[in-house]
Amino acid sequence: MAGKEQLVETGDPLVRVWMLGPFVVELRQADGSWQALPGGIWRTYFYGRPLLQRLLCAHGRRLERQQLQMDLWPREEPSEAMERYPLTAAGQVRKLLGKRELLKTCGQGYQLADQRWIWADVDEALWWLGEARRRGLETLAALPALQGAERLFRRGRLLEEQAAVWAVAYREWVAGERWKAGLALARLYEREGMLSEAGEQYRQLYEEHPYREEALLEVYGWWLRQGERERAERVLTAGLQRLEQEGLPLSEEAQEWVRRLRRMQERDRLARVQGKTVVYWEGSKGALREERGGSALLQALPAPGMRLLPAGSEEEEEREEEAKQGDCGTSVLLWPLTWGRRGQGSLREMEQLIQQELCMSERTREPAEGRTAMEQRLPRRTALLVLAGLPQVLFGLGSVGAGWEWAGGGRRGEGRLREEVLPVVAGSITACWHLLNEGEFETVERTVSSYLPLLCQWAKEPSAGQTAAAALAAQGYFFLRQSAYHRLQFRQELAYSQAAVALSRLAGEPALLVKALTKISLDYYHLSDYRQAFLALEEARALLPQTPRILEETVYTGLALISAKQGRAREALDNLSRAREGDASVQGELPVYLQADEGPWRLILREGWVRLELNRHEGKREHALAAERALAQIESLAGRGMVPERIRLEILNRRGEAAIGRGELEEYVSYTVQGAEGARRLGSSKRRQELVSNWRRALERWPGEKRVRELGELVLWT
Repeated sequence: MAGKEQLVETGDPLVRVWMLGPFVVELRQADGSWQALPGGIWRTYFYGRPLLQRLLCAHGRRLERQQLQMDLWPREEPSEAMERYPLTAAGQVRKLLGKRELLKTCGQGYQLADQRWIWADVDEALWWLGEARRRGLETLAALPALQGAERLFRRGRLLEEQAAVWAVAYREWVAGERWKAGLALARLYEREGMLSEAGEQYRQLYEEHPYREEALLEVYGWWLRQGERERAERVLTAGLQRLEQEGLPLSEEAQEWVRRLRRMQERDRLARVQGKTVVYWEGSKGALREERGGSALLQALPAPGMRLLPAGSEEEEEREEEAKQGDCGTSVLLWPLTWGRRGQGSLREMEQLIQQELCMSERTREPAEGRTAMEQRLPRRTALLVLAGLPQVLFGLGSVGAGWEWAGGGRRGEGRLREEVLPVVAGSITACWHLLNEGEFETVERTVSSYLPLLCQWAKEPSAGQTAAAALAAQGYFFLRQSAYHRLQFRQELAYSQAAVALSRLAGEPALLVKALTKISLDYYHLSDYRQAFLALEEARALLPQTPRILEETVYTGLALISAKQGRAREALDNLSRAREGDASVQGELPVYLQADEGPWRLILREGWVRLELNRHEGKREHALAAERALAQIESLAGRGMVPERIRLEILNRRGEAAIGRGELEEYVSYTVQGAEGARRLGSSKRRQELVSNWRRALERWPGEKRVRELGELVLWT
């Protein structure tokens, strides 16, 4: 055992398994070298190979015997014979690997040793990709991690000879992760001016995914950005012919994307690499991304006198998708740029103007109203992305002294600079609230991180704009906290909330401080520190008389949640009653951070959550019924303002749990399918974690139900 502990400390594995490309198992020899098991050995150890592969692909490398029988040897022999297969296979794996400790019997199943003992290339590649995400995907800091993942992914497809359903499901998920890693690396190479590496990476992606239309479009866009229009069209034509031969015509969305690329290239608006600057235009989920661009402002803002959406034109028809989301007046871009210079009012007044215009643009195809009705219009999503990115663009222009002149010099000039920049940042923060509610976590995180350090610096320096900078910086940390939460980084989430609380105190704004305290309370709740969670809410409760009544719902439902978690049902229900006395209906005069992050959906979600916590403690069906009644109220909000996508999906998952508690299998299956698709689209590990937890509860509730077992592939690899 002493030798075993030393191996753990040094990180030396005993076994290496290559699952990407040809399946190879290597054993470490006494001298530290590696020796591969001969391929013919699997003819003797026939049962051991699929067991080893299945456990390596399982979540936590652990599975029950019953699941192994269904996955590896379905319907082959009578049950008595089938029961011997896992036992025989386990014996063969132990003999091959040379250590019984590497495969343990746990209850009615098997547990394979982790990555420290049995190293697998696919787990290593996924770890590198996770590290790249932690550093910021498509940032320079992530380059070594992406390169590490790429070296492993290039070996080939996962378990390419294995055709079982479980292997196909995991293989497709890994292929999706490999695609994300490869694409991020290609774009990073391109942005950093490493054009040879970028071209090779785009080519490799297309070779690996010849029948994936996204791969074809990425290569097409790459050649257009290099100014190679003819080559780009040849690549596109050949790719379309290949797709048509396989009966895979280009989707309408992809065709629309091709038309956009052509239009942008013709107008010279498709940015090419300029030093370390590149602007990407992406499809339905993407848009303008500016990275330190001196000329980005000229590309981002509409040209003078340009009619962006002329009525009845072909361009309007081609932008039908954007039109479905509404459009905004260009004033939302001009207000932040001119507000400080003209001294038009407080930042709060400007934020309210922008918020009103953006909220009106959520209404599908409704005519514009108010002061922006007669001005130029542009698609809502474009407006949001340009507005969010304005600080990045202006800071870049200011650093080289082009296009944006700072008045005065010295301390007076610095004060003037803050007066002019803070409205631009306030506009960006307002746009980021809308992007966050539409599920754009990475876009918001990347945008806010670019100017948050400067805001924090200004928040600590005495000046006329100190409190405004502190308030904006606190909201910036709200965004970073939300991203950390959806990545399950609860410690990082807490650190961001602590920074937000400190900045809220500097801002001297009671409503903002209460908002920050409710967030940090939830962070402590996630970390099971219920005492600190309670103390934060007690401080928030003392401030409620100075804040809008909408915050009463958040504070009291938070207290109810803590009580329910600890099994104090009466106290939890009393706090819920107090929460219902709050008023979430008045939104118009509230600060933007309350309009965007509070609403009637908050009470609906929290009430259902509290009931589910009580159900876990008491196991009473009445709590599950009450949870479903509460959560079902979300359906009544249709048409009464947008419910954030992350909240809608969480409510779906909570309703799935309530369905389990009520014994409603059909409802559980329906909610799970919807939730899995939404979690995949949102890219939220937290929403996926909720699905997995529900699935495990469902296995306990319906242990022999085939539909529940089949859902495992959906939720585990979402």
